[in-house]
Amino acid sequence: MKDTMLSLQVECTYFFEENPYAMETVQSLANRLGRAIETLEPIVNQLVSLSILSKMGSGDETIYRYNQPTMMNEKLDAPWENL
Repeated sequence: MKDTMLSLQVECTYFFEENPYAMETVQSLANRLGRAIETLEPIVNQLVSLSILSKMGSGDETIYRYNQPTMMNEKLDAPWENL
């Protein structure tokens, strides 16, 4: 069960990484991935708690989108630009 949850987290994360501007409900994500809503709901909530996804709204109309990570080299280069 734990392995299945982890593989679903990876699958969801990969979907959003490959489609960084996607805005999906659990229903639409379930349709795209061919998964059951009941299976995906705890996964997307876990990804929200890890700040991988953002959550907008509530209930069946909740929309999830990908939080693109800030590149570390962008943060490191910024102080040098001010010199």
